[in-house]
Amino acid sequence: MCVFGIGYFCVNMAYNRNSYLKRVRYIVSVYQSVKERDKPDTYIVANIFPKHNIYITYRQWMNIKGTPIPNANNQLKIF
Repeated sequence: MCVFGIGYFCVNMAYNRNSYLKRVRYIVSVYQSVKERDKPDTYIVANIFPKHNIYITYRQWMNIKGTPIPNANNQLKIF
């Protein structure tokens, strides 16, 4: 984690893509559990995510929301 100035934190992307996808799955699962029609995404990012120790910006959320998440059980099938 790096700190620039007062109150600005940036979270580095994980070196391992599987770790990053695991984090994305967690964030999306929290979003789906609290999303309702009358709750805008900006409210969820600002108020709900910090309660689950998720500190991301709205721009980061839009990138995560658009990320295609592969299934966890994609293994090589020999037969």
